[in-house]
Amino acid sequence: MTLSEWADQYAVLSPESSADPGPWRTIPYQRGIQDAMTDPAIEMVTVMKSARVGYTKCVGNLVAYHIHQDPCPIMVVQPTVEDAEGYSKEEIAPMVRDTPALAGLVSDAKAKDSKNTILQKMFPGGTLSLVGANSPRGFRRVSRRIVIFDEVDGYPPKGAGNEGDQIKLGIRRAEYYWNRKIVAGSTPTTKKISRIENMFEKSDQRRFFVPCPHCGEMQYLKFGGKDKPYGIKWPEGRPQDAYYVCEVTGCHIDHQHKRWMVERGEWRPTAPGSGRHAGFHIWAAYSYSPNADWGTLAEEFLDAKDDPLKLQTFVNTVLGETWEESGDTVNAESLAARLEDYPRGAIPEGVAVLVGSADVQGDRIEAKIIGYGPGEESWLVDYEIFWGDPGNDPYVWEQLDEWRSRQRIHHATRQPMRLAFLGVDSSNGSHTDAIYDYVRPRQQQRVFSLKGRDHLSRPGLVMESSTKKGHVRLFLIATHMAKDRILSRMRNGRVGPGYMHMPLWAPEQYLEQMTSEKKIVKRTKQGTWLTQWHKTGRNEAFDLEVYCLAGLFILQTFISPQQFGDLGRLYRQVVSGEPSMPVGRTRGVRSPGISTGQ
Repeated sequence: MTLSEWADQYAVLSPESSADPGPWRTIPYQRGIQDAMTDPAIEMVTVMKSARVGYTKCVGNLVAYHIHQDPCPIMVVQPTVEDAEGYSKEEIAPMVRDTPALAGLVSDAKAKDSKNTILQKMFPGGTLSLVGANSPRGFRRVSRRIVIFDEVDGYPPKGAGNEGDQIKLGIRRAEYYWNRKIVAGSTPTTKKISRIENMFEKSDQRRFFVPCPHCGEMQYLKFGGKDKPYGIKWPEGRPQDAYYVCEVTGCHIDHQHKRWMVERGEWRPTAPGSGRHAGFHIWAAYSYSPNADWGTLAEEFLDAKDDPLKLQTFVNTVLGETWEESGDTVNAESLAARLEDYPRGAIPEGVAVLVGSADVQGDRIEAKIIGYGPGEESWLVDYEIFWGDPGNDPYVWEQLDEWRSRQRIHHATRQPMRLAFLGVDSSNGSHTDAIYDYVRPRQQQRVFSLKGRDHLSRPGLVMESSTKKGHVRLFLIATHMAKDRILSRMRNGRVGPGYMHMPLWAPEQYLEQMTSEKKIVKRTKQGTWLTQWHKTGRNEAFDLEVYCLAGLFILQTFISPQQFGDLGRLYRQVVSGEPSMPVGRTRGVRSPGISTGQ
């Protein structure tokens, strides 16, 4: 049986992981992908995809197919060990429980006499190993005929420990099987460093061609855009009425024709290849999901188009394409053009919460305060340098503490506000003890120690470290992710959510420091692409911005707004995006504000 034939006869969708549980029914574009996974003439299958196309279920069907029809050793590689455990509990366990064809083939991992664990499943004639791409142990001393790489663009960029690229390690586990199958799928990320795009470009690059219901011309769906006469279009102000314009003859195709088109579609290779490596690109415009009609996709685009971070998410998760950065940095001149006239230390009207950060150097402590409003709109409220040796001069810490405790007046409410959070960078190893001595007695006042990492061992911008020195809570920051977010904020020229306000009183070196890091892409010895941030000068102001952003996320993730008292209402505006009050006059930009219209 082909995989799609098996799935239509035996596969069952579980309620834990499906909005429509019950017998599986293959969507036409899924048929070619699934059948390639069991085609003996194809050795490798690559799927570059968006969300909402059912790829994860196709992978689950492949695992179930081999347990039931063609037993053999199987390996599924998830980005982290935690992801592998989650996939086992949320996808594999319910699938085994609810699929009658698998009854009795895989024993319960909780059974006392079972050889099965969460990450290792035994069945007659084969075994299923679930491993994390961040763990080199999962790739050692095993031989697997089927190797499935899931969400490969989420794999740690530096490989599995010190043992190299995870894709190569996994493929090596199947090198002794003449009938091996390598399957890789992922939502893509950034151009040049996206693993799945690199693999797709080496394949025969299949696209799903559908017929125009009016002229019959075959074409694969594209989003289009303003500069293209074809693709998804909509009447001005009515994205919910989106339609598709035929690329060949310009026919107007209503959304009601989508299923008719998909049912008559076919996969066609668009690049030369040996046929041994089948590549598929599929995106949300084909999806049968009720949340993926063309009108919904148009609305999602309009919501994202003015915010680089949201737009990148749209390109990656809706179009299933890589994001290409428009530039690697922002210059100080472009930031100078947005300087606004508001007093130092005063709190502009749009601010809902104050977050501070401190960077400890050999002869000084640099600190700043950012005021955040709904949608992470931000204002620089204060910036100070306290001179003195942090390791030997207690006065420099006294100055920081007085500055931290100072009340500041909100411009609109005339009410005093204090810092909701202060993060102190503890990366300076020569002053770690002094930093911890300052932080330890003030943790109840939301003063915490921070430390940057290029990437974290789990998804997210911040995580709390499990190691505590002298009862000091330590939060780790994914600095690459934070810097990407800040760079997009500095590029954002539209006042409102995501906009970064800077005052006229900001010193010239502050703007230089905010633009002193460049994002570059380098090729590693293993042949993969890696993004790095390269410092071209002093960057304390940029680092402090990273710590403030991390502080906002720590407040949101680890600290309840109810702990803030009167500040709780203002802070909830930041989290919920509720509208606040407009701010004052600016130079170089129109009067900014936060309103329901924005």
